[in-house]
Amino acid sequence: SEFRVFETQYQDSVDKVSEAINLSINNKLNTAMTFSAMYTSRFRTQEQWPNVTLPDFGYQAKGQLEVARGIALSFNPIITNTTRDGWEAYATESAYTIIGEEMLTNRSCDTCRVVEDGIFRKTDGVAIDDPGYSTESRYPRHMVPVWQIYPIEQNWKAVMFNLHSEINRQRALDDMLQYKVPTITGLLHLVQHVEMDPSSILFYPVFNHFHESRFFQEVVGSISIVFTWADILRSVLPGYIKGLIVVLEKSVAGGANSQSFTYRICGEQAALLGEGDLHDPRFDSYEHQVIANVAQDAQDLGIVDYLVTYRIRIYPSLTFQNQYLTVRPLAMTLTVVAMFVLTCAIFLLYDYLVDARQNKVVKFAQRSGRIVDSLFPSGVRERLFSHAEHLRNEILTDDNNTCPGSGGDNISSIPSKKNPAHHIKQFLKGSFHKSAAEHEKNEGCMKNSPPIADLFHNTTIMFADIVTFTEWSSKHSPEDVFYLLENLFLEFDKIAKKLDVFKLGTIGDCYIAVVGVPDARKDHAVVLAKFAEECRSKTNEIISELIKELGPSVGKLSMRFGLHSGSVTAGVLRGLKSRFELFGDTINTASRMESTGAPNMIQVSEETATILKNEGFESWLRPREDLVYAKGKGFLQTYWLEINKDNSSFDNQLDDRKLSFVHKLYSGSLGMDDEIENDNSNRICTKNHNRSDFEQGNGDSILINTESQAAMSRCGSSSSSVFVDPSER
Repeated sequence: SEFRVFETQYQDSVDKVSEAINLSINNKLNTAMTFSAMYTSRFRTQEQWPNVTLPDFGYQAKGQLEVARGIALSFNPIITNTTRDGWEAYATESAYTIIGEEMLTNRSCDTCRVVEDGIFRKTDGVAIDDPGYSTESRYPRHMVPVWQIYPIEQNWKAVMFNLHSEINRQRALDDMLQYKVPTITGLLHLVQHVEMDPSSILFYPVFNHFHESRFFQEVVGSISIVFTWADILRSVLPGYIKGLIVVLEKSVAGGANSQSFTYRICGEQAALLGEGDLHDPRFDSYEHQVIANVAQDAQDLGIVDYLVTYRIRIYPSLTFQNQYLTVRPLAMTLTVVAMFVLTCAIFLLYDYLVDARQNKVVKFAQRSGRIVDSLFPSGVRERLFSHAEHLRNEILTDDNNTCPGSGGDNISSIPSKKNPAHHIKQFLKGSFHKSAAEHEKNEGCMKNSPPIADLFHNTTIMFADIVTFTEWSSKHSPEDVFYLLENLFLEFDKIAKKLDVFKLGTIGDCYIAVVGVPDARKDHAVVLAKFAEECRSKTNEIISELIKELGPSVGKLSMRFGLHSGSVTAGVLRGLKSRFELFGDTINTASRMESTGAPNMIQVSEETATILKNEGFESWLRPREDLVYAKGKGFLQTYWLEINKDNSSFDNQLDDRKLSFVHKLYSGSLGMDDEIENDNSNRICTKNHNRSDFEQGNGDSILINTESQAAMSRCGSSSSSVFVDPSER
């Protein structure tokens, strides 16, 4: 068990070191790539390479160099003998105006060089003018002088130094120029280090323009990052890790000029042990290797000349192993950690189960909410929930017959504190009426609470009915009938949602909608007129599409639309099955506008037409040439609504026979039991139905029952949402 702990800790340390090495190399690559792109982006449109200088280089390089954990960052242009004179003149001028360092322009000693002295190299430690030729290079007439460098205070003497003149840098630069990939030098002993501190330089190409393939780009410079390998290995491991051995080995393609150095990592410190492989051979079996190579793309090119690859080999040491000879405290710690992890897993499992259950409840509540949303307007829903909540609280907490609101409290004004999903669920299940005793108590409470009702002065109602639907539906299966209605009314619902029109409901093949209830709108007539026009257009599209599925007979169907504006009373009739209802003469007149209309036409009353004219939409209206007779109102002037001016399906002149037919009906010459022809321009809803079939109840209004629904749907009335005055029938 002791060795198991030792091996685990060693593997963890190896992973940290490997990750740190790869991360550091990638950070350096990304930093160099960023600066390369900055130069390309800024100067790609200018024909001035290599005479370029990036403003504020030091400010931009400072943070990037810290991320890359390097000791110097520089931009080095590619100079040839052809461009040398021009570039040196440019450098001399720019040293005063852009770089602004006195040490680059003012000679501080007889042997010190300044920018105007030109490009130089070093021979036996002495700076001399560069002859512009390097015999051992694949690019002997190329020079790569240091131009912009950070930090300048410690590296100003390197400005104008030809990096291509030194053999280790030269090989890396040659590979960069030839294969246009980032390269890295071998291990260097930098002049600023008194003792050997193995270092390397990363070169990244700077291109003259951007392109997806580097083979269509020209290398015009390089970004170089100078770093030490000790900096990469520092601050990697926690302080309690001691004695990890790292052997850094440089290899070159072909196996020539290999170098190796050994480091010991103790916590956050990395110390150089010396040159060569100095690890303890007893730990050879624990060897772990990390390959560091910045030119990944070179694999596609075959063997790159002098491509430098670093192999980092990691070993434990005796010092490292001795830390784990006593493992009992560690074993106890692992036990506690395991218990903690198990406890966390249990809590996570419990949280998952609770969350899954809550999601299920929320989804059900959302589905239930959509049902309630379709039945009641938003403002009415809140008042209804408030009423239901008070009834529930009374049932649960009070055994007497007292009721909330009996002392004058306004139930609808007291906000509910329960979750809305709870309200919806309870409402749909009818949980407020579980027993006969509770039902009696609720009935008494409802009588003592104020009704949920309001008067809406400015509204517009629309009735839309399918012409010859009864005859068609009698010859088709129930599936075909509902398939037609669902396809048609679903499109109406979509249009209603888009235009913010409230769908009051459907009675058979009659679709009823309103604007101005429950939210008042000044443009109620305009909005509903647009809605009717879009519904008419969509009806023609749907019927044309359904001919293939339901047969050619469906092509004979069309819709009549009727609109009227005025005031209505709206509210909720509470009880076992609460419903949102509308009352008033406005509904009767809207129904009459539909029933006396014509197929594929929209008929509006004079009240609606007046509103549209006042709103500036008189062009939408065309007066109907004959008058419409409405019982109790006499003959009415109505209008055809023609927003799109497309009335090819309608004969503009209604014949006198139809008009005289209406006169006969309402003058009493036709009996209520007579069969009246159902044509495409005018339907009178008296087909084989006596008045007594519809009169139910003793009030001033009648509610259409289920048996009479099919007949009365032809008059545009409603079984659940609209009450029609029986005198109008």
